[in-house]
Amino acid sequence: MGLLKRVFGSAGRSDPLQRAEELATAGDYRAAIALLQDACERDSDGRLAQRLVDMRIEAFEKLAWPAPDVMWPPAHDDRFSAVSGFPEIDAGALDAGALKAGILGKGGLIVRGLMQPALVADMRERVHRALIARRDQVIGGPDEALAPWFNRSPRVRGGPVQFGKDDSNRYSDSGSVWGVDSPLTAAALTGFYRDIGLPGMLHDYFNEAAVLSVRKWVLRCVEPNNNEKAGWHQDGRFLGDPAIRTVNLWIALTDCGTGMKAPGIELVGENDGEIYATGTTGADFDWTVSQTLVDEIARTHPVETPTFAAGDAIFFDHFNLHRTAFGTDHSENRYALESWFFAASTAPHKQQPVVL
Repeated sequence: MGLLKRVFGSAGRSDPLQRAEELATAGDYRAAIALLQDACERDSDGRLAQRLVDMRIEAFEKLAWPAPDVMWPPAHDDRFSAVSGFPEIDAGALDAGALKAGILGKGGLIVRGLMQPALVADMRERVHRALIARRDQVIGGPDEALAPWFNRSPRVRGGPVQFGKDDSNRYSDSGSVWGVDSPLTAAALTGFYRDIGLPGMLHDYFNEAAVLSVRKWVLRCVEPNNNEKAGWHQDGRFLGDPAIRTVNLWIALTDCGTGMKAPGIELVGENDGEIYATGTTGADFDWTVSQTLVDEIARTHPVETPTFAAGDAIFFDHFNLHRTAFGTDHSENRYALESWFFAASTAPHKQQPVVL
């Protein structure tokens, strides 16, 4: 409340958009972002949410960032050394130490119950509305009423994240949408990160501030694709800069994985800090790791398809080898949120960093 009192004045009657612009003009982007975030949490106003997205994008270019910490990767307490496969903790035990020991020591960390049921249901509806709004805008043209749910800012560089087989099915009620393209959803998500203390945890993990990115902050709805195989991949293969430092937060919004009706994700455990060869014999594409190589890696590194309840999450980094886990009898869509965080000093500019 101290920040609100300072930026609104004691009466709290100033226009938050106007005051945020004044703060940004004065160079205080963090205060401007905090003001708009608080305003969005009081009022689901599309204008506020859109300006919050834009200001987070603008702020990265305006703020000063430190040089990368030379002490990388950081030491960790190896608390999960006795665990076979991915360690699991309850949300209340999540802290920077657990993140370090889980990601750097074991290749990932599963957190049970990170998002509570009411918020899970709300987020699932937000993802659905974003996908529907995109589809309807493509079919019917720009619609001001849909813009808070899907609106690509002119500050966003590049094209859509999803491409279909032809123009008739390019956009549907499934697929993926960049988080920044759904302003109301983006505001709700950054509020959730703040509520669980994630910015501080990530600062402790990286020893510097974390940022998101336009291209790696994604809302997903995956349909069943029984008896098909997805490509094994590492996100470090696409991100360009070998010096990057990352944490990915993947949250299931649907019960999924082994024994469930919706597809989950299949992951290779451990973290050797290695980007594996792609396009080798048997690989489907030049960017995927072949099943033959995965089978070889699996001799020493566990391969798992965890069971996730809606609200469960997994953290891993850009070295993790994974793919969507399609089964043989899935009958439900899998909704999920994927948020890639970068140490600000090494964030690849082609991914268009977004201030957290």
